[in-house]
Amino acid sequence: MPCKSCPPNEVNGIFFPSCFERYGGICTQKNPGNIEGLHVLAHRVMPKFFDGVELDYLHRLAPNKYITASWVLSHVRAAGFRFGGLYTFRVSDDIMLTPTIIGDIHPTSLAANLNILFYPFKSLRMEAIMQKANEVTPVESQYTIEWTRPCDTWSANLYNVSSENGRCTLSVMRSITTHWALGTELLLEWNEPKRLRSDIAVAARYSHHNYSFAATASRQGLDVSYWQRIHPQIQMANLLAWNRNTRKTIATICYQWNFGNSEVHGKFDSDASVGFMWTKYLTYLPIQVGFSVVMSMPTDRFAFGTRFVLDPSGLRRGD
Repeated sequence: MPCKSCPPNEVNGIFFPSCFERYGGICTQKNPGNIEGLHVLAHRVMPKFFDGVELDYLHRLAPNKYITASWVLSHVRAAGFRFGGLYTFRVSDDIMLTPTIIGDIHPTSLAANLNILFYPFKSLRMEAIMQKANEVTPVESQYTIEWTRPCDTWSANLYNVSSENGRCTLSVMRSITTHWALGTELLLEWNEPKRLRSDIAVAARYSHHNYSFAATASRQGLDVSYWQRIHPQIQMANLLAWNRNTRKTIATICYQWNFGNSEVHGKFDSDASVGFMWTKYLTYLPIQVGFSVVMSMPTDRFAFGTRFVLDPSGLRRGD
Protein backbone atom coordinates (compact mmCIF):
# COMPACT_ATOMS: atom_id res chain seq x y z
CA MET A 1 0.00 0.00 0.00
CA PRO A 2 1.56 3.37 -1.01
CA CYS A 3 2.39 5.98 1.60
CA LYS A 4 0.54 9.32 1.83
CA SER A 5 3.24 11.22 -0.10
CA CYS A 6 3.05 8.89 -3.13
CA PRO A 7 1.36 10.25 -6.27
CA PRO A 8 -1.56 8.32 -7.77
CA ASN A 9 -0.56 5.22 -9.65
CA GLU A 10 -1.53 6.79 -12.98
CA VAL A 11 -1.66 10.49 -13.85
CA ASN A 12 -2.25 11.66 -17.41
CA GLY A 13 -1.22 8.27 -18.72
CA ILE A 14 2.04 8.19 -16.68
CA PHE A 15 2.46 5.27 -14.31
CA PHE A 16 4.02 5.87 -10.87
CA PRO A 17 5.04 2.72 -8.95
CA SER A 18 4.43 2.57 -5.22
CA CYS A 19 7.33 3.93 -3.18
CA PHE A 20 9.53 1.62 -1.17
CA GLU A 21 9.51 1.59 2.61
CA ARG A 22 12.47 0.38 4.69
CA TYR A 23 11.93 -2.07 7.54
CA GLY A 24 14.61 -2.94 10.06
CA GLY A 25 15.83 -6.53 9.87
CA ILE A 26 16.01 -9.03 12.70
CA CYS A 27 19.20 -10.95 13.51
CA THR A 28 18.76 -14.19 15.45
CA GLN A 29 22.49 -14.98 15.61
CA LYS A 30 24.84 -13.94 18.39
CA ASN A 31 27.65 -11.46 17.97
CA PRO A 32 30.78 -13.45 16.96
CA GLY A 33 33.32 -11.14 18.56
CA ASN A 34 36.42 -9.94 16.72
CA ILE A 35 39.11 -11.83 14.81
CA GLU A 36 41.68 -11.10 17.52
CA GLY A 37 39.68 -13.26 19.94
CA LEU A 38 38.91 -16.04 17.46
CA HIS A 39 41.04 -18.63 19.33
CA VAL A 40 40.40 -17.26 22.82
CA LEU A 41 38.68 -20.42 24.13
CA ALA A 42 41.70 -22.56 23.31
CA HIS A 43 44.17 -19.97 24.62
CA ARG A 44 42.38 -19.79 27.98
CA VAL A 45 43.07 -23.48 28.53
CA MET A 46 46.81 -23.07 27.94
CA PRO A 47 48.87 -22.62 31.13
CA LYS A 48 50.37 -19.20 31.90
CA PHE A 49 53.84 -19.96 33.17
CA PHE A 50 55.62 -18.08 35.96
CA ASP A 51 59.36 -17.59 36.14
CA GLY A 52 61.12 -17.08 39.46
CA VAL A 53 59.07 -15.60 42.30
CA GLU A 54 56.15 -13.20 41.96
CA LEU A 55 54.26 -11.47 44.79
CA ASP A 56 51.09 -9.54 43.91
CA TYR A 57 48.79 -7.38 46.03
CA LEU A 58 45.30 -6.25 44.99
CA HIS A 59 43.08 -4.06 47.16
CA ARG A 60 39.73 -2.34 46.55
CA LEU A 61 39.39 1.20 47.90
CA ALA A 62 35.93 1.73 46.37
CA PRO A 63 33.79 -0.03 43.75
CA ASN A 64 35.58 1.97 41.05
CA LYS A 65 39.05 2.29 42.62
CA TYR A 66 41.71 -0.41 43.02
CA ILE A 67 45.37 -0.28 43.88
CA THR A 68 47.88 -2.93 42.83
CA ALA A 69 51.46 -3.74 43.73
CA SER A 70 53.84 -6.48 42.65
CA TRP A 71 57.38 -7.66 43.27
CA VAL A 72 59.08 -9.92 40.73
CA LEU A 73 62.35 -11.85 40.87
CA SER A 74 62.82 -13.32 37.40
CA HIS A 75 65.31 -13.98 34.60
CA VAL A 76 62.73 -13.26 31.88
CA ARG A 77 60.55 -10.45 33.18
CA ALA A 78 61.81 -7.12 34.50
CA ALA A 79 62.72 -7.74 38.13
CA GLY A 80 61.81 -5.32 40.91
CA PHE A 81 58.81 -3.58 42.44
CA ARG A 82 55.87 -2.09 40.54
CA PHE A 83 52.76 -0.31 41.74
CA GLY A 84 49.63 0.91 39.95
CA GLY A 85 45.89 0.83 40.02
CA LEU A 86 42.56 0.99 38.23
CA TYR A 87 40.13 3.92 38.20
CA THR A 88 36.69 4.16 36.59
CA PHE A 89 35.37 7.70 36.29
CA ARG A 90 31.64 7.02 36.47
CA VAL A 91 29.57 4.59 38.52
CA SER A 92 25.81 4.11 38.19
CA ASP A 93 24.50 1.98 41.06
CA ASP A 94 26.71 -1.12 40.76
CA ILE A 95 27.54 -0.62 37.06
CA MET A 96 30.93 0.76 36.01
CA LEU A 97 30.73 3.35 33.23
CA THR A 98 33.82 4.19 31.21
CA PRO A 99 36.31 5.76 30.74
CA THR A 100 38.51 3.42 32.74
CA ILE A 101 42.25 3.88 33.30
CA ILE A 102 44.59 1.01 34.22
CA GLY A 103 48.29 1.57 34.79
CA ASP A 104 51.44 0.65 36.65
CA ILE A 105 55.03 1.89 36.85
CA HIS A 106 58.46 0.62 37.87
CA PRO A 107 59.94 3.37 40.11
CA THR A 108 63.59 2.53 39.36
CA SER A 109 63.61 2.06 35.58
CA LEU A 110 60.45 4.17 34.98
CA ALA A 111 59.00 1.35 32.87
CA ALA A 112 55.27 1.93 32.68
CA ASN A 113 52.05 0.50 31.23
CA LEU A 114 48.90 2.53 30.58
CA ASN A 115 45.53 1.32 29.29
CA ILE A 116 42.58 3.66 28.62
CA LEU A 117 39.19 2.14 27.77
CA PHE A 118 36.19 4.23 26.68
CA TYR A 119 32.72 3.40 25.38
CA PRO A 120 31.19 6.64 24.00
CA PHE A 121 28.24 4.52 22.89
CA LYS A 122 27.14 1.06 23.93
CA SER A 123 28.26 -0.45 20.61
CA LEU A 124 31.50 1.55 20.14
CA ARG A 125 34.74 0.66 21.95
CA MET A 126 37.80 2.89 21.91
CA GLU A 127 40.97 1.72 23.61
CA ALA A 128 44.55 2.95 23.88
CA ILE A 129 47.43 0.81 25.19
CA MET A 130 50.83 2.38 25.78
CA GLN A 131 53.98 0.74 27.09
CA LYS A 132 57.42 2.13 27.86
CA ALA A 133 60.22 -0.35 28.62
CA ASN A 134 62.57 2.18 30.26
CA GLU A 135 63.45 5.85 30.32
CA VAL A 136 65.38 5.73 27.01
CA THR A 137 63.26 3.55 24.72
CA PRO A 138 60.30 5.05 22.81
CA VAL A 139 56.69 4.39 23.73
CA GLU A 140 55.03 1.34 22.18
CA SER A 141 51.40 2.15 21.37
CA GLN A 142 48.27 0.39 20.19
CA TYR A 143 44.97 2.12 19.41
CA THR A 144 41.72 0.26 18.80
CA ILE A 145 38.33 1.33 17.48
CA GLU A 146 35.66 -1.37 17.44
CA TRP A 147 32.01 -1.20 16.40
CA THR A 148 29.76 -4.02 17.55
CA ARG A 149 26.42 -4.84 15.98
CA PRO A 150 24.00 -7.71 16.73
CA CYS A 151 25.52 -10.01 14.06
CA ASP A 152 28.96 -8.59 13.27
CA THR A 153 31.99 -6.74 14.65
CA TRP A 154 34.14 -4.20 12.77
CA SER A 155 37.60 -3.46 14.17
CA ALA A 156 40.55 -1.19 13.38
CA ASN A 157 43.89 -1.50 15.17
CA LEU A 158 46.86 0.87 14.85
CA TYR A 159 50.30 -0.25 16.07
CA ASN A 160 53.10 2.33 16.57
CA VAL A 161 51.73 4.47 13.77
CA SER A 162 53.85 7.33 12.45
CA SER A 163 54.67 8.88 9.08
CA GLU A 164 57.84 6.75 8.77
CA ASN A 165 56.60 3.32 9.89
CA GLY A 166 53.65 1.56 11.43
CA ARG A 167 51.15 -1.23 11.13
CA CYS A 168 47.37 -1.24 10.79
CA THR A 169 44.75 -4.00 10.68
CA LEU A 170 41.14 -3.65 9.49
CA SER A 171 38.86 -6.61 10.18
CA VAL A 172 35.23 -7.71 10.18
CA MET A 173 33.65 -10.81 11.71
CA ARG A 174 30.04 -11.81 11.02
CA SER A 175 27.71 -14.59 12.16
CA ILE A 176 26.30 -16.41 9.14
CA THR A 177 24.19 -18.92 11.08
CA THR A 178 23.74 -19.83 14.71
CA HIS A 179 26.94 -21.90 14.61
CA TRP A 180 28.97 -20.48 11.69
CA ALA A 181 30.93 -17.21 11.70
CA LEU A 182 33.16 -15.88 8.91
CA GLY A 183 35.54 -12.94 8.77
CA THR A 184 38.43 -11.28 6.99
CA GLU A 185 41.31 -9.01 7.97
CA LEU A 186 43.42 -6.58 5.97
CA LEU A 187 46.97 -5.88 7.13
CA LEU A 188 48.76 -2.68 6.09
CA GLU A 189 52.41 -2.21 7.04
CA TRP A 190 54.83 0.50 5.99
CA ASN A 191 58.51 1.16 6.75
CA GLU A 192 58.91 4.21 4.54
CA PRO A 193 56.43 6.85 3.36
CA LYS A 194 56.41 5.39 -0.17
CA ARG A 195 56.62 1.68 0.67
CA LEU A 196 53.43 -0.14 1.67
CA ARG A 197 52.96 -3.87 2.20
CA SER A 198 49.52 -5.44 2.45
CA ASP A 199 48.18 -8.89 3.25
CA ILE A 200 44.73 -10.42 3.60
CA ALA A 201 43.65 -13.15 6.02
CA VAL A 202 40.39 -15.09 6.20
CA ALA A 203 38.87 -16.58 9.34
CA ALA A 204 36.11 -19.05 10.14
CA ARG A 205 34.64 -20.59 13.27
CA TYR A 206 32.12 -23.37 13.90
CA SER A 207 30.91 -23.52 17.50
CA HIS A 208 28.42 -25.16 19.82
CA HIS A 209 27.92 -24.72 23.54
CA ASN A 210 30.51 -27.41 24.40
CA TYR A 211 32.99 -27.29 21.50
CA SER A 212 34.43 -24.86 18.97
CA PHE A 213 36.62 -25.12 15.86
CA ALA A 214 38.38 -22.00 14.51
CA ALA A 215 40.90 -21.34 11.75
CA THR A 216 42.71 -18.36 10.20
CA ALA A 217 44.70 -18.48 6.97
CA SER A 218 46.85 -16.01 5.04
CA ARG A 219 49.89 -15.97 2.79
CA GLN A 220 52.10 -15.94 5.88
CA GLY A 221 50.71 -19.04 7.57
CA LEU A 222 47.85 -20.99 9.11
CA ASP A 223 46.41 -21.16 12.64
CA VAL A 224 43.88 -23.80 13.71
CA SER A 225 42.35 -24.41 17.15
CA TYR A 226 39.82 -26.83 18.60
CA TRP A 227 38.29 -26.46 22.06
CA GLN A 228 35.95 -28.85 23.85
CA ARG A 229 34.41 -29.16 27.31
CA ILE A 230 34.49 -32.91 27.80
CA HIS A 231 33.26 -32.71 31.41
CA PRO A 232 31.76 -29.92 33.56
CA GLN A 233 35.21 -29.62 35.21
CA ILE A 234 37.50 -30.59 32.31
CA GLN A 235 38.37 -28.65 29.15
CA MET A 236 40.75 -29.66 26.37
CA ALA A 237 42.20 -27.73 23.43
CA ASN A 238 44.34 -28.50 20.38
CA LEU A 239 46.27 -25.82 18.50
CA LEU A 240 48.22 -25.96 15.25
CA ALA A 241 50.39 -23.14 13.85
CA TRP A 242 52.27 -23.17 10.54
CA ASN A 243 54.59 -20.38 9.38
CA ARG A 244 55.37 -20.09 5.70
CA ASN A 245 58.64 -18.18 6.06
CA THR A 246 60.25 -20.57 8.56
CA ARG A 247 58.52 -23.70 7.20
CA LYS A 248 57.89 -24.69 10.81
CA THR A 249 54.78 -26.30 12.28
CA ILE A 250 53.98 -26.52 16.00
CA ALA A 251 51.09 -28.52 17.44
CA THR A 252 49.95 -28.20 21.05
CA ILE A 253 47.65 -30.28 23.24
CA CYS A 254 46.51 -28.64 26.49
CA TYR A 255 43.94 -29.24 29.21
CA GLN A 256 42.33 -27.54 32.20
CA TRP A 257 40.90 -29.37 35.21
CA ASN A 258 38.94 -27.49 37.88
CA PHE A 259 38.77 -28.74 41.49
CA GLY A 260 36.50 -26.35 43.36
CA ASN A 261 38.86 -23.59 44.55
CA SER A 262 41.86 -24.86 42.55
CA GLU A 263 42.65 -25.66 38.94
CA VAL A 264 45.33 -27.43 36.92
CA HIS A 265 46.58 -26.50 33.44
CA GLY A 266 48.93 -28.57 31.33
CA LYS A 267 50.29 -28.73 27.78
CA PHE A 268 52.47 -30.81 25.48
CA ASP A 269 54.04 -29.40 22.29
CA SER A 270 55.25 -31.16 19.17
CA ASP A 271 58.76 -29.80 19.86
CA ALA A 272 58.85 -32.03 22.98
CA SER A 273 58.23 -29.33 25.58
CA VAL A 274 55.97 -30.10 28.54
CA GLY A 275 54.35 -27.61 30.92
CA PHE A 276 52.22 -27.71 34.05
CA MET A 277 50.55 -25.01 36.18
CA TRP A 278 48.60 -25.29 39.45
CA THR A 279 46.71 -22.51 41.27
CA LYS A 280 44.64 -22.61 44.46
CA TYR A 281 42.69 -20.18 46.64
CA LEU A 282 43.40 -20.85 50.30
CA THR A 283 40.31 -21.50 52.37
CA TYR A 284 40.96 -19.36 55.44
CA LEU A 285 43.38 -16.79 54.00
CA PRO A 286 42.81 -14.24 51.19
CA ILE A 287 45.72 -15.65 49.20
CA GLN A 288 46.00 -17.36 45.84
CA VAL A 289 49.00 -19.68 45.50
CA GLY A 290 50.36 -20.98 42.23
CA PHE A 291 53.38 -22.66 40.75
CA SER A 292 54.38 -23.80 37.28
CA VAL A 293 57.01 -25.95 35.60
CA VAL A 294 57.96 -26.01 31.93
CA MET A 295 60.59 -28.37 30.51
CA SER A 296 62.17 -28.83 27.09
CA MET A 297 63.17 -32.46 26.56
CA PRO A 298 65.61 -31.96 23.63
CA THR A 299 67.67 -29.39 25.57
CA ASP A 300 67.11 -30.85 29.09
CA ARG A 301 66.24 -27.40 30.42
CA PHE A 302 63.38 -26.41 32.68
CA ALA A 303 61.97 -23.31 34.37
CA PHE A 304 60.16 -23.23 37.69
CA GLY A 305 58.12 -20.37 39.09
CA THR A 306 55.86 -19.54 42.04
CA ARG A 307 53.25 -16.85 42.49
CA PHE A 308 51.41 -15.50 45.55
CA VAL A 309 48.48 -13.09 45.23
CA LEU A 310 47.29 -11.30 48.37
CA ASP A 311 43.67 -10.27 47.83
CA PRO A 312 41.98 -9.00 51.01
CA SER A 313 39.00 -7.65 49.01
CA GLY A 314 38.20 -11.05 47.51
CA LEU A 315 38.17 -9.72 43.93
CA ARG A 316 40.03 -12.63 42.32
CA ARG A 317 37.92 -15.11 44.23
CA GLY A 318 34.76 -13.39 42.99
CA ASP A 319 33.47 -12.26 46.42
